[in-house]
Parts: sequence; structure tokens; C-alpha cells
Amino acid sequence: MQQRKPFALYGYRLLDNHFHLLIRTRGASISRIMQSLLVSHTQQYHRNHRSGGHVWQGRFKSLVIQNDEHLLTVVRSIEANPLRARVVARAEDYPWSSYRVHGLREASPLVDSLITYEALSPHPAVRQRKWAEFVHRPLDEQRLAAIRRSTETGLPYGDFAWVQRLAKKLALDLTIRPCGRPRKASNSHETLNK
Repeated sequence: MQQRKPFALYGYRLLDNHFHLLIRTRGASISRIMQSLLVSHTQQYHRNHRSGGHVWQGRFKSLVIQNDEHLLTVVRSIEANPLRARVVARAEDYPWSSYRVHGLREASPLVDSLITYEALSPHPAVRQRKWAEFVHRPLDEQRLAAIRRSTETGLPYGDFAWVQRLAKKLALDLTIRPCGRPRKASNSHETLNK
């Protein structure tokens, strides 16, 4: 798959009704990558379960993440989600997550090396221990809210200055608007004459 639609996979978590992937595209659009992943998965699912129809509902959500501790925080959030949801008491007890690569040093041809993770320590055992402590420490509500806001709105996730520079460079509008069609302006003159 990664040969046809090149990307780097840094973190993941699979649940019954949705999944989270932290990927970096390498020349292909995120839409093409997700389309290819979802079509391949759906075909395999239907072959294995002798079924048909949709497997996943709705569109995927994507955001741009600053390549520093913000990226590491998102990986942490992804891998800690089964803990927050009280599905497991320890992250290592959840088998469908990249935590097993980062926190247990299990080899995986799917998960790519992440520089900010490697920077935790030059020693793999120390890095693993630090990561385990990091994931099992609850994420503060402010960071969690910022990640959720970026996920829901599609706005970049990073520090304020970086987001502003990126918005200027890409001509992004950082205004968060309510969903749906804008309301028509009421004409107070018409209301008075009725």
C-alpha cells in the first residue's frame, strides 16, 4: 500500500466504529491515500465476512500538525485514547494501537520512525520507559481540547505563532464558523411594515 500511495505512518488506533491514523503524505494527496486505504480495507472485510455495503460511515477528518512536541502530543493522545475511554487499564493491554511499537518496542513494518519520539532518549529502553510514563499520564484538558478543536475544524494544530505563519503562507482563513448555511440578514424595515 505505501508503495502505491506513499506516506509515513507514525501512530494509529483502531476501534470498533472508527480509527485514528497519524500519517505524513509523501507526494500523494491525503484524499487519495484515504480512499485507497478504505477501499482496500472494505474489500478485504467483505471477503472475510461475506458481506456487502459500507464498513465506515462519514468522511475522514484531517489536520496539519506542527512537527515538534505537538506531533508527539497527538501520537500520545491517539495511543492513550483506550485509557481515557476506560477500555483498558494499561495501554499495553490494547492490541490495536501503535503503543505496542512505542511503549513496548515491538517491531512493526507499518510504523515509521518519528524524530520527536527518538529524541526522548538515545537509549531505546529509556525512550520506551519515558513514553510509557508519558502515555499513562492524563493529557491536560487544554491540550486535549485544542486537538479536538483542530480535528473538528480542520485548522492547524501547533503553537500560535506557527499557526499564524502557516495561515499567512497558505492564505488560510482561521475563522471558525458555525456549520450550515449562513442565516439571511433580517430586514427590519420589512418587519415594521407588515
